[in-house]
Amino acid sequence: MELSGDFAKYVSSCEPDDDAVSTAKKAHEKVRDELKTDEDTKDAHQETFLTGSYRRHTAIHNIEDVDVVCILDLDIYAEGSEPEVVLTWLQGTLDKYYSETRPQGRSIGVSAKGVWLDIVPATPVYEDGPLWIPDRDAKEWVQSHPKGQISAASEKNKSTDGYYVQTVKLMKAWRDRLPTEKSKPKSYILETLVHQTIGFPTSRARAVVSVLEGINSSYGFYRGSGIVPTIADPGFASVNVAKRWSGADFDAFLDQVKTATTTARQALDATDEAESRRLWRKLFGSTFGA
Repeated sequence: MELSGDFAKYVSSCEPDDDAVSTAKKAHEKVRDELKTDEDTKDAHQETFLTGSYRRHTAIHNIEDVDVVCILDLDIYAEGSEPEVVLTWLQGTLDKYYSETRPQGRSIGVSAKGVWLDIVPATPVYEDGPLWIPDRDAKEWVQSHPKGQISAASEKNKSTDGYYVQTVKLMKAWRDRLPTEKSKPKSYILETLVHQTIGFPTSRARAVVSVLEGINSSYGFYRGSGIVPTIADPGFASVNVAKRWSGADFDAFLDQVKTATTTARQALDATDEAESRRLWRKLFGSTFGA
């Protein structure tokens, strides 16, 4: 059964609370103003914008981090514009305002009174297109398209009458309940898989079934092969979002998908309300339908 009321209530329970949203807003507005006005960054600064699950409205529960892209006027081929140099320079600026900063692979992390900020320096490949962002480990600038990701999510949500964002939240809630860390994919990988498989559902329950069955049918035959297939970023198809997904972790996830697919289909097809709710709770926990 679709149990529309139960699903609506459960999705609502996954939403970040007002305090978390307010804290995140104050934190990202503050750092964006600092980057715009600081003596060391203001000449290179062009704009900042939000990206990540917070911006795509797919975050659940506590907002653990907020991604901020800082567009800079720089020549990535010039001496002194190496990824490590730019990231170190950016961290030096942020150290003026925050007691805890951390160099990360492609960003500088900042602890900002209840929320973690990931500040990504970038420069355009071409106007209104993808960006060059630094990759510390690879020691090179790589292409990404955060605004393309935002647009792809918005368009998919519109074409599915709002089910896309809700289904991403549902799948993240399911993912967070999986028994091992190995079986839990990164949020944007999961979001991409939802984007690929959601179809055009007519209910939240059918959306969940469509996604699980879609993942299982599209990728299940890779289980045990040691191969992790290319999974194209819906916002920038030349990027493989599964590039760093290990074969063992991919298999662990597929094992969980296989089991969940059977449970979700049985829950949807059940004609008894209590039995359907019992099965959905196997995926989403005891608070579903409570």
